[in-house]
Amino acid sequence: MARLRRYREEADRSLALVRETEEVTRKFSGRLFAGLEYAAVLGRQAGFEIETAQVGDLFTLRVAAGPSAEAGVSFGLLPGAAAETDEDLMHEELSRYSLDPSGYSGRILGWSEAAGEDACQTFAVYRDGVWKTKGLFVAKARGKVDDPEEVLNGFCLRILGRLVDLAALIGGAGRSWSDEPYALRDFAGGVAFPKQTRFPR
Repeated sequence: MARLRRYREEADRSLALVRETEEVTRKFSGRLFAGLEYAAVLGRQAGFEIETAQVGDLFTLRVAAGPSAEAGVSFGLLPGAAAETDEDLMHEELSRYSLDPSGYSGRILGWSEAAGEDACQTFAVYRDGVWKTKGLFVAKARGKVDDPEEVLNGFCLRILGRLVDLAALIGGAGRSWSDEPYALRDFAGGVAFPKQTRFPR
C-alpha cells in the first residue's frame, strides 16, 4: 500500500503538470488567435480582402491581394503536452534528454497550402509561460504568454505580412517554373505547368 500510495502521488503530480501546461498553451492560443483577428481587421482597413474563421481549436486566416493572388494559413491547438526535443524550440533551462513532465511543452501548429501538407509553423508553450516558435511565417521568435497586447499584436502583424508576401509574391516570395515533366497531352488537357513557390527569408 505504501508503494502504491507513492505511485498515486507521482501520478497526480505528473498529471497536474501536464494539465497546467495544456492550460497555459490554451490561453496563449486564445491570445494568438485574437491577435490574428485584430491584424485581419487592420488588413481589411488597408484594402486587403481577408477572411478569418475559427472552429474549436482551429483558426484559419486567408488573404487575397488581388485576382488569383491569395494565400492562407491555419493554426491548430494540439491536445496534451510532451517533452520538447527540437533544439530551436527548447526552453533555455531544459535538456533535450529530460522527459520530466515539469519540462513538457504544449504545441500549436500552422499549415499552409503553399507549403504542402506538413506543418510549416510550430509554437512550443511551456508551463512557466515561455513560448518559442519557428517556421515559414516566422523563422525564429520567443516571448511570454503574458506579453502586452501591442507586443503580441505586432507579432501577429508579422505573420499577416508573410501571408501577403505569399499571396502577392513580394518580400522575397515568388514562383519559378518547375523542372517536372510536362507533355503536350498535359497542355491539351488543361493541366497547368508545374511551378514551385519560393518562400520569403
